[in-house]
Amino acid sequence: MNSKLSCLVHIEVKEGRAQEQIDLYNDIKPLVLAEPGCIKYELKRIKGSDTKFLLIEEWASQEALDAHDATPHMIDADSKSPSFRAKSAEVVEVVDV
Repeated sequence: MNSKLSCLVHIEVKEGRAQEQIDLYNDIKPLVLAEPGCIKYELKRIKGSDTKFLLIEEWASQEALDAHDATPHMIDADSKSPSFRAKSAEVVEVVDV
């Protein structure tokens, strides 16, 4: 099925390392938004926390999301994030009802 989906990505960084997450997001954001099928790509900080973020992604299809995960900029970003993240990101995929 070729239907729109959204991902909510819960990110927690190590104390004092939030700017590294923000910088990485700002570096790849234009590349991600230019990908076919990308509708939304927004990083938000969890209110009241210096270490917790929510990345909100919306994609035209599962195929577009799969292609996104295989791009060189995402592979590179994924290789850098363990240095400043407190744990692996938690991804929740949601679909419209």
